[in-house]
Amino acid sequence: GWQDLANARAGSLLSLLYLALLTFLGSAVLLAEIHQRSPQSRNVHGFLATLMLTSCAWMLWFAWRSSQNKLRKLHQDHHAGASWLKGGLALFALATLVLDCLSLGYYYELQHCTSVLITAFPVVQAVFTITQVSLLSFHAKVCIQEQQHLNRFGLMHTLATNVLMWMSVVLDESMKQLQEIYHAHETESPWPGHGSSPTNSCSCATSLCHIFSEGAAYLHPFNIEFSLFSSTMLYVVWKNTGQAASHRQPRPRPRGRFHLSGAFVGLVLGALAISATFGVMISFGVLAKAPETVPEALRTYYIFNSVLLSAMFLASLVGIAAYRLQRDLASTDCSKSVVRSLDVTLLLGSSCGPLMVSVFSLVAIFFLHINGSLHLLDLCFSLCKTIQVLGQNLFITEALYSRPAHRPDAPDSPPGNEWVFSISGGPAEEPVRQDAAA
Repeated sequence: GWQDLANARAGSLLSLLYLALLTFLGSAVLLAEIHQRSPQSRNVHGFLATLMLTSCAWMLWFAWRSSQNKLRKLHQDHHAGASWLKGGLALFALATLVLDCLSLGYYYELQHCTSVLITAFPVVQAVFTITQVSLLSFHAKVCIQEQQHLNRFGLMHTLATNVLMWMSVVLDESMKQLQEIYHAHETESPWPGHGSSPTNSCSCATSLCHIFSEGAAYLHPFNIEFSLFSSTMLYVVWKNTGQAASHRQPRPRPRGRFHLSGAFVGLVLGALAISATFGVMISFGVLAKAPETVPEALRTYYIFNSVLLSAMFLASLVGIAAYRLQRDLASTDCSKSVVRSLDVTLLLGSSCGPLMVSVFSLVAIFFLHINGSLHLLDLCFSLCKTIQVLGQNLFITEALYSRPAHRPDAPDSPPGNEWVFSISGGPAEEPVRQDAAA
């Protein structure tokens, strides 16, 4: 009744407020310790370790309670938790575990000036990574029905932990880049603990320590992607919490068929684009080393990217036209889907960054009033980038809300045997009603 609905909305609102409060608190802790961010920062490591351990405790409890619920398969969102999404999460988790091993070796080499808490931090992060991957692999589709308020808070707590882990890595990488800039200008760094002064007693003194540090630097982007993947999947589970029971079961999927005639052209063009990109990157790296060939390197970069972005925009227009020709007005899927709504939100949110950079570059180049071929090519590149981002968003949105038109000569399919296109969910069939006799 309306009381249950009011309680569900109140629980959702309180869990969102808890997410905001915990995120703001963690952000304040991270920013307050920014001058002490180093391998010896105990407050930050202790705070993040506490969040990860409490998240692991809730995830283990939730998995144990779910394993005892025999009816949990009846309450599932079959569009969530796509196989490729779980595979990507497992790949990023594997890279995160390798990062934890390198960080553990790095902290072990600095054991003379680090505490046990800091040395054990990679172990805690590894346990958190394994537990979270296991939870999302087996329970990404579940619609929680029992103890909804507690589970909502647990999901928001784990989501906030991922957000703060992402923020911690971003701050560390940003400070390292700033430190390199200060070091290049031979200026004393304003952050103690990151300086290269010989008086710093807690720095790498062996070649093995430098190997651990440099190897970990290449794996931080995978850790960032793992946190973002986990956050989106946890949001879907939180959004599906308390959804009405649907006595449905997924229809067995037919075996996929790969038509080479329809995909061959796209595969060839994609392979050519990737090969040309690698060639241009190598050429740019070679030409940029000598000061006299830097203009030629920039000219090659701008021309190639302008051509590639123009081709991508034309491909987006062709894709939009193809979807419009293959469907009618009745085939547009306007049904509500948590996964698809999240797809559109993430698409628009992630495109704001490159779109903002392109627009700001256009304004900056236009008001500089500098003549020259390089500035003209830079202006063309920024314009192509802006148009390409807009066209790509339109194409993906068109694909998300389009379904193939029903052909009169095709055999009638059961009601619900429809394809839903989703970035997060992938092509999945709508579940059909279970036979009453069963």
